[in-house]
Amino acid sequence: SASARYICAPPMRKKEDQEVLWKALANGTIQTVSTDHCSFTLQQKDAGKGDFTKIPGGLPGVETRGVLLYTAGVAAGRITKEQMCALLSENPARLYGAYPRKGVLAVGSDADIVVYDPEADTVITAESQHSAAGYTPYEGFRTRGSIAQVYLRGQLAAENGAPKLGPAGVYIPRKPGML
Repeated sequence: SASARYICAPPMRKKEDQEVLWKALANGTIQTVSTDHCSFTLQQKDAGKGDFTKIPGGLPGVETRGVLLYTAGVAAGRITKEQMCALLSENPARLYGAYPRKGVLAVGSDADIVVYDPEADTVITAESQHSAAGYTPYEGFRTRGSIAQVYLRGQLAAENGAPKLGPAGVYIPRKPGML
């Protein structure tokens, strides 16, 4: 059934819980926003038909995390653009000991840049996702703006949702976290 797609832990939150989470993001109590991106396919999710305990838990979300945080956070006035950058980039880099190589635009850093166009609204669809999941829990959701370009170490990695760079990962030695 379609409801199997939404089995996840932690479970979906009530409106009151969501408001508390937004306040915690705004005041710094919560310092990062991430996703475990469980890209189980529809076929895998259907494995639990008749026994919900066999439904793999999790939702696809890494591809929509930035536009959703901008839309529901920045555009809605809950957090600033600067807070969004800290939540998605600087704070995780500090937490995982990759700062200042990652998480900042500075001489000697990796030049990882996301160019966000706040005027280029879009609608999230399963067809527009690169995930193998075959669905998105945000089907039909209209975003405020969209990601125009992504640069990885100064190289154009994606443009208007299309990958432009093949595998380009490199090992990053970590230091103790600094968050």
